[in-house]
Amino acid sequence: MIMVIRTAVVFLLVISTAIAAKIPEKDAKKIHLPAAKCTFSVHKEGPQGEQIIGTNLNSELYYKIKCEPERGYCLHVGNCTVSGDGPGQQAYPIIDEDGCTKEPSLFEHVQYEDDFTAGIYNPLPIRFRGSSSAVQFFCVTTFVPSIHGKCERKLCTWNEYSSRYNKEQ
Repeated sequence: MIMVIRTAVVFLLVISTAIAAKIPEKDAKKIHLPAAKCTFSVHKEGPQGEQIIGTNLNSELYYKIKCEPERGYCLHVGNCTVSGDGPGQQAYPIIDEDGCTKEPSLFEHVQYEDDFTAGIYNPLPIRFRGSSSAVQFFCVTTFVPSIHGKCERKLCTWNEYSSRYNKEQ
């Protein structure tokens, strides 16, 4: 059985800082936000695996998001959902706002290969009931400011299903 992977990735730009600062209204218009230029791909077995567009339920998948670097910022991936391709299919949350899995037996936490490349390992591909075997994968992808040149990310809790760990960066 071939499962078609259709993807919908939203690239939002969120600017947040650890330091609260009041910006006078007259100066607020002078702030220029970087535009995210990212690509989304699906790979067989891991980040270095063959890029694919369809698969079967016995394949391990790796969803990869790669953005062009933007000085002073870091990529953040969170709030991911998966849904069937049919009409009326509800989105099912799989990754929370911090990039941590909500379904550890199906998806691992978001992993960062570098400051602008992230991926989600899916050891057991899923299929929804319905006439279509396609799956829609959706994540909110944002740029957040780096702090002193470092990308600070939340650490996620690992369990018996996890095969990798997230290093604090």
